[in-house]
Amino acid sequence: MDRTLVVEFPPFAAEAEENIWTLGITDTREIDTQIYLQEAKLDLSGYVQSDLTVGFRRSFEQKGGLDQIFWNTFDVKSDSIIELTLVSSVPMTDSQLSVAYASNPGFIPYSILGAFEWGNFNRTQIIHGRLEQYFPNTTIGSSAFNVKGNATLLHVTDNYFSSLEPTAADCLYCYRVIIIPEAGDGAEAGVNQVNLPPKRVILDAFTVEEPDLEYMMRLKRSYELANQV
Repeated sequence: MDRTLVVEFPPFAAEAEENIWTLGITDTREIDTQIYLQEAKLDLSGYVQSDLTVGFRRSFEQKGGLDQIFWNTFDVKSDSIIELTLVSSVPMTDSQLSVAYASNPGFIPYSILGAFEWGNFNRTQIIHGRLEQYFPNTTIGSSAFNVKGNATLLHVTDNYFSSLEPTAADCLYCYRVIIIPEAGDGAEAGVNQVNLPPKRVILDAFTVEEPDLEYMMRLKRSYELANQV
């Protein structure tokens, strides 16, 4: 049977003053320096109770406005905005989410960064994944970055890595991780405001009744993964 699963994330707004970011939107929390998290859950327990597997045909995102940045000065070498959107059948810790942009879950992680807690993930657990990096939509290196200005944001990286694998998990964990530049002083230097619109992730899904053995193996694996963190 066809289903449409939807997760909604609120807008993100941060304003800098005296090198400290202040959030203007609720339902967002800081999980590390300059790294912010919005999270939600999709409840699939009704399907599990009916012994149904949830499959996915496609996933896509919608945004409710413009991505914007405001600055007094902008450093093109270090100032960018990174946005990571995940729908996972496995819960993730704040520590894992704070480094997930560097080695997206489901990929072989960087061995030289072994001190980080990457988590034991493979591609099947990441139902939907997207990594975006933005810079101001203006000519890179122009004098405009040395004076007060603002711009909409332009993608320089836009990577999808969704697996769309079927799941028997009773819950999908939905994360939007936002990494912003160091806060300016609000008067003379640095980035002083970042606005990202609300985001919606839509999963084109279906439910199916699998043979008992296949379903029980999938269910067992889902419970093992859900309890690994």
